[in-house]
Amino acid sequence: MPGIHLAVDCRTNVPKQSIRKDFLSKFTDFLATKFNTEAKNIQVEIQTDILMMRAGSSSPMMNMNFYHNSDKVDQKSKTSCAAIIAEFMGEELKLPVDRVLVLFFDTRKCT
Repeated sequence: MPGIHLAVDCRTNVPKQSIRKDFLSKFTDFLATKFNTEAKNIQVEIQTDILMMRAGSSSPMMNMNFYHNSDKVDQKSKTSCAAIIAEFMGEELKLPVDRVLVLFFDTRKCT
């Protein structure tokens, strides 16, 4: 399968009713644009109402596993890519950007 493929697993303590119905479509479109791929190559999952704590606080937050086969994410660019994604989540879900953790997994290196 040639092309860029993404799979994003999001876990958050934000309640389900606080997430707009079009969130997954907007996030998919955002990723398709940022990674220059088609929406059909993107899988997004969000789990809400998860009990979570970071730095002794259970304030709204999100942890994200981001599986990709893209050259756009490497050692030099992963911090700026994570910041762009955190900013999107901040706008869409009203999360502070410092409460969004993005972990990148290059699937080309997975065995």
